[in-house]
Amino acid sequence: MIHISLEGIVKTKEDEQTLITQISNVCQKNHILFEMNGNTGSIFVCPCGVIDVQIDNYYAILKTNTALVGPGYHVAVCKLFEEIVEEGPIYLSIDDECEYLEDHDFDRIKENYFYSYMDRLMDSFSAMSDSDEATYAWDNKSFLPLAKEKSVITPLGYIYAYDCVNKRVEEACKQYFIWNEIEKDAYFYRNSALVSLWCDCLFEKSIFDEKALSIAKSICNALEKAHELDKELALPVDEYQLLCKVLNRPIQIFDVDQYPSGDIGYRKNHVFYVYGNWFIYFHGNAIQSYDGHTMTLELKDEESSLITMKITGYKNNEKMDFAYRYLNRVDSLDNVDFESEDIHVKSVLHELNDDTHTLYLHAQCIKDNEMLMMNVECSDMSYYQQVLTTLENIQMIQFEKSEVDVKI
Repeated sequence: MIHISLEGIVKTKEDEQTLITQISNVCQKNHILFEMNGNTGSIFVCPCGVIDVQIDNYYAILKTNTALVGPGYHVAVCKLFEEIVEEGPIYLSIDDECEYLEDHDFDRIKENYFYSYMDRLMDSFSAMSDSDEATYAWDNKSFLPLAKEKSVITPLGYIYAYDCVNKRVEEACKQYFIWNEIEKDAYFYRNSALVSLWCDCLFEKSIFDEKALSIAKSICNALEKAHELDKELALPVDEYQLLCKVLNRPIQIFDVDQYPSGDIGYRKNHVFYVYGNWFIYFHGNAIQSYDGHTMTLELKDEESSLITMKITGYKNNEKMDFAYRYLNRVDSLDNVDFESEDIHVKSVLHELNDDTHTLYLHAQCIKDNEMLMMNVECSDMSYYQQVLTTLENIQMIQFEKSEVDVKI
């Protein structure tokens, strides 16, 4: 990993607020999103390029790992940190293991730090065994894609071990770093679009959600910018043209090679949505939202909601037991009771008479001292069967993040 930080002592609470304003002013000048929530915050520099901010106990630290994004991102962070220091009056010091600000030698940090890092990364990926599965740079807290053998889940799609054997490091850096040069070149815009296509895009389902529509527009903008900068660069043109049709937008990219080959987009398939330690198997193109501690997953079509799933978790100091007052119903249409991998699942289905849904399911999943409670409304029995598939595939996985990341 390659880290850079900006840190120092903040003497008073008034100075803390002054520093937040100092950071905010610089971010606004650079058209960069900065958010604070209490004592912690984030600066969103580019896709996957996020600076963590913590101002607490009279100490401030802004830090990021630039190895995941590329040398161009590292330089951009250095410049941003310099501007924050110059904005004053709160003084913080920059700690950069690459020492870029000592000589501003981009080729040096590129070769000595980022290219050598990518070389080790390719060696690590290519050495995976047939049964190995892993994630890399996957900080998405909302869902986890389905794993594939001998491959790595990344924000830029699956990386397969066979693709990494004897791969030239320069080619790998263009392909897997989002920001590989000082300037935002065509590869930057293409790779930025690919992150959104793989991780966020709902494709045809984008029309049912304002946020998804905004993501689709930003993908098209980025790909058109990439094409403007390099007319020969291969792009995900099939996906671009599909989104243009969804958005009723003129198509501006035609005669370029398709990149990458194969299907693009984790959310075209089922994924595991993450709720605490629970992993909930459901349609990747569901619309996900939160209300307090409740997560909602909604599957929609053009006319109505097909499945609405509200999920809440509970934890106890002792082993959990079922809340039978919700499960004992004499008018039930179906009941489920099974155990799988130490998870005990009970559910009850009954009719619901409203204008949108016809069926209501209440389910409880228990493992040790934790319970997952699900209240689900679905439009007919075919969608009820899909909810049963979700229940049959629910998992609880307790792990530290480092245990699933590829170590370099």
